[in-house]
Amino acid sequence: MKYKIWTFTLSVLFALSGCGSGGEDWASQDPSASAISTRSFDIQAGWTTLHNSPSSTQLQVSGSCTGTYILSNSAALQYGNVMYNTVTVNFAYGNLAPCLSPYENMSSVDKSDTTTWYAVVENQYKNYYASNANYVYAWRAKAAFPSSVKVGSTGLIGIIDKKYGNAKVGVEEWSYTIEKDTAFSAIFNLVVKTYDTKTSITSSDYLTAPVLKTEQFRYLINEKTQMALVKYDRIDANGFSIHGNI
Repeated sequence: MKYKIWTFTLSVLFALSGCGSGGEDWASQDPSASAISTRSFDIQAGWTTLHNSPSSTQLQVSGSCTGTYILSNSAALQYGNVMYNTVTVNFAYGNLAPCLSPYENMSSVDKSDTTTWYAVVENQYKNYYASNANYVYAWRAKAAFPSSVKVGSTGLIGIIDKKYGNAKVGVEEWSYTIEKDTAFSAIFNLVVKTYDTKTSITSSDYLTAPVLKTEQFRYLINEKTQMALVKYDRIDANGFSIHGNI
């Protein structure tokens, strides 16, 4: 019975039509389905599969603002040993009601931010560079997504220098935690921290700088290495916070 429920859920969740689900998730309807999986999960393969095809997920936002958050990516194209695609964030905060004080300036009817991601192929999608209209994101080494991890695993994916022109304006750190979901699945929690430093040059000196923003992208990954965004959280140093759920 659990497997049938799981299969049905995947058919709905991985459709990624861009609309949130109208009902409760299947785990809440069957509490016994929630479990700590003993399986190993290939996050690198899941990340590659995610970017090899177009996808879009819409989340409903609460917190300092209400509204929607949509994360989309185009299918990756390959040129030689490089893959590239676009990743777009569309958000409408405070579109029905203004954001809470003192964050009224975060209100936006509709805003879009598109970034082109580049990755080394090596039979997998491994980020190493990105750029948008304002900034360049230069990875100090190609992204190190794990290929075999279990619930409870943590690790560093990579360190990124954020630049405006040739000037460094900050540092991003990508890390991960593997969280429980069901016996057949897990949650890949991608944690992106933005540090306020213009001088970092080593693998650890940025850690003493103030954290401007922490984002958590929680992806469901199943036994077939399919991956889909199910939750997004953001907390800024000034107290602004939002939480997006399907």
